[in-house]
Amino acid sequence: MNIIKKKFITCPICNSNEYRSCYTKDFCIYINEDQYLWPTKQVICKNCGMIYTNPQPAKEILNLYYNAYSRYGEIFKSFSFRKAQIEFFKRNIPNNLKRVLEIGSFDGTFLNCLKELGFEIHGIEPSKEGVNAALKNYGINLEHTFFDKAYVDKFLASNKEKFDIVLFLHVFEHIPEPLDFLRLVLKVTKDNGVIFIEVPDAQRPTVENVADFFSIEHIMYYTEASLRNIAYVLGLDILVIERPIEDSVIRAIFVNKDHNKEKSPQCIKLINEFEQNKQIIERYKIKREEFLNTIRKKLNGLKQVIIYGAGMHTSQLISEGLLDGIEIQAIVDSNPKKWNRNIFGFLIQSPYFLKEAKVPVLISSYSSQEEISRFLTKTYPHIEQIKLY
Repeated sequence: MNIIKKKFITCPICNSNEYRSCYTKDFCIYINEDQYLWPTKQVICKNCGMIYTNPQPAKEILNLYYNAYSRYGEIFKSFSFRKAQIEFFKRNIPNNLKRVLEIGSFDGTFLNCLKELGFEIHGIEPSKEGVNAALKNYGINLEHTFFDKAYVDKFLASNKEKFDIVLFLHVFEHIPEPLDFLRLVLKVTKDNGVIFIEVPDAQRPTVENVADFFSIEHIMYYTEASLRNIAYVLGLDILVIERPIEDSVIRAIFVNKDHNKEKSPQCIKLINEFEQNKQIIERYKIKREEFLNTIRKKLNGLKQVIIYGAGMHTSQLISEGLLDGIEIQAIVDSNPKKWNRNIFGFLIQSPYFLKEAKVPVLISSYSSQEEISRFLTKTYPHIEQIKLY
């Protein structure tokens, strides 16, 4: 088994090298059919309380991982969640701002909503799958690229008009160097333009999911205080920060005020939430173990199963030992990109494999469970389904 290459970093906000380990977990993943041990370790900065992964995986490993698991951009969201995002946007974005760039547009769903509201939309997306979906579903042409220094240098050299609004939804938590990333964002944002960020709320870590909140692909864990600290360091005005009751996310809008200047973290008083975050993670550990025990009870007595889903949810399901003692007959996935790849000793099959299935199918997905269930009910009504949620 290969070991993931890693490097130690200082706090991504205040640059302190004083931290405390708070959460560790080993995961097994597959990249290009090679098996990797991915030991994750989350720490809390003693100076400001930022929760982050340390050591960090090498950038090339992260890129390979995302390509293998197709997790660029925002995952499926319910209608009510999307409506709440749009209402937040309409309620808080100044009326005179119209030119929008979305970083990590995935399939273009949010951009399409903005297009229907009359905004001039632009988007970039590193996954070809997302670019193709945006064009097919909405007729939106996304740039197939990463948002990085090379992109920004090319953009500025072209003398293109800067953007009134730059937004990234469920992207920021994946970024290894958040301050550098935002500095690049500011370069393509007009003076008095705004930056809209949405991230999972680390003060309310979701427990009811086999896929661990403190997982692999998320390497930064933001709270309202850590976002405020970032704004202070970069000299940004905070237009609004909201933590909706119904969803465990934070929505924030910063203003690119041209009169502000970046400040050294050593020269300003940052919010320190070290003690609060330490307690949050300790409570999470207890609640997560209670949740995993409910899953074990649900799977108790199961002898054989076919798994539907070949993503990180399945990797974590197996890594947690939740399927120990259960014979896995096959792993199925609807994504043709994954067919015939080898994971955990199984060649991933297309859903057509289920035509002759005689054992229960375990739906290994949190966000898409009901969508998969409807497909199975319609296409293979003879199959017994096992839902974890």
